[in-house]
Amino acid sequence: MNKKIDKLQIYMDHLASHNYFNGSVLVAHKGEVLLKKGYGMASFQYGVPNTSSIKFRIGSLTKAFTAMAIMVLHGQGKLDIDDSIERILPDYPNGAIMTVRHLLNHASGIPSFTSTPDYWQTAMRLPWALTKVILSFKDLPLEFEPGTKMDYSNSGYLLLTAIVEQVSGCSYADFLKKAILDPLGLEETGVDNGRTIIRELASGHTVWGDVIHTEFVDMSFPLGAYGMYSTVEDLYTWCQALMNGTLVSDVLMKQMFTGVNGYGFGWFIENRVPKAISHFGDINGFVHHLMMIPDEELVVMALSNINITPVNQITSDLMKIALGKEMAGFEPFKVLELQADNLAGRYQNGDVIITIGVDQGLYTIVPKMYGVPYKFRLFPVKADMDTVICKSDYIHDTYCFKMDQMRRPLSVELTDAEGVTAVYKRCTEKVL
Repeated sequence: MNKKIDKLQIYMDHLASHNYFNGSVLVAHKGEVLLKKGYGMASFQYGVPNTSSIKFRIGSLTKAFTAMAIMVLHGQGKLDIDDSIERILPDYPNGAIMTVRHLLNHASGIPSFTSTPDYWQTAMRLPWALTKVILSFKDLPLEFEPGTKMDYSNSGYLLLTAIVEQVSGCSYADFLKKAILDPLGLEETGVDNGRTIIRELASGHTVWGDVIHTEFVDMSFPLGAYGMYSTVEDLYTWCQALMNGTLVSDVLMKQMFTGVNGYGFGWFIENRVPKAISHFGDINGFVHHLMMIPDEELVVMALSNINITPVNQITSDLMKIALGKEMAGFEPFKVLELQADNLAGRYQNGDVIITIGVDQGLYTIVPKMYGVPYKFRLFPVKADMDTVICKSDYIHDTYCFKMDQMRRPLSVELTDAEGVTAVYKRCTEKVL
C-alpha cells in the first residue's frame, strides 16, 4: 500500500475510533484520490452511516459558487464586477459608493445580519423571502467606508444572490444549475430550500453530553450566503474545475484567487509559498473546511455533521501527510478506571469559566466557537501524584489537572484540539 495512503487512513481511523470525527473526508494529490471515506453516522436517530456520497449542508462553502455565478455573468457581459450596486439594485442605500467587487471581497461595510442577537434567538427559525432579509439590514449604517477594509458579511453575499437573480432573470438555484452545476456534472449539489426532500442528506448534530439534534434553521433564506448542499465527491470535481479554469477565463480566475486583505472572491487566500486557497463553512449542526494548493494539485476537505469538530486542524494534518511532511500525529489512549469526582468545581481564566462536574461520570461544560457552551464527558487517561490527565469525548481536548499535596486540584491546563493551551485556576468547588 502507498505509505501516504496508509498514514492518512491510520490518522482518520484513530480519530474516528475515539469519536473525534464524524463525517466525510477526501484527499487528492496530483489527480490521484488518496482518501475518500465516510465515518460515523449521517443520522444518529435513524442509524444511517456516513459515506463519501452522503450530502451535507455546506454552509459558507456556498460563497465560492455565488462568486462564480457573478463571474459567469461578468464573462457573459451582463454585468461588470466593478459596477456600482446602484446600477443593478437602484434603491439600495449607499449603492453609488459600493461595487460588486466590494461585496465579493467582504469589503462593502454592510453589517452581517447573522451577527445580531435576534438572528440566533428568532430570525433563523422563520421562513424569509430574500427581499425581506435584505430589508432587515439595508438601512443599517455601514461599519466602514466600502473598500477600506475586509469584514466578513453574510449580508453582502445575500446581496450578490439578489444581483444574480436580477441580472439573470431567474432564481439563484436555477441559474446555478444552468451555469455551473449541470456543465460540471455536479448532480449531488444544489440549493437547499428546506422543503424539497433531498435524498441521502445528513442530519446536523451538536453535543450536550451526548450527540443531540442541533437548533433548527429555516433554509428558505441562506441561499447564496450559506444555503447549499454537496458531497466530498462533487466538491472535488468543483475544485478541479476551479484549478483548471473550466468555467471562466484565466484572467477572472486569477482575480478570484487574489486576496484583498486575505479574501478573494468566495475564498480565503494565504499568499505563502505555495499559495493556499481555503474556506471554512458552518451552519447549524454542520462544520466544514476545504483547502486547495493549486501548485501542488492538492485538494483536502473534511465535512462533518457534528458542529464542534475541529475541521481546520484535521485538514491541516491531512495536508501535511499528503505532502510527506512531519507531524506529531494522533496518539491513541486508554481510559483508566479511576475515581476522579474530586476534580469537580469551577475553573477560571479571565472572563472564561469552565465547569467540571459529576453526572454518571465526569463531565465538563466549556465555551467553544462563538462562545457557545458545550457539555462533554471526560475520561481519565493518566494519573500520578501531581497531575490527572483527562480526554474529552467528541472533541480531542486534553485536560491536565494540577494537584496539591492533599490530591486536591489547584488548576487545569486545557489544550484544545488545535493545540492552543490555557490555564484555568480553580475558583470554587461548588457546581450548581
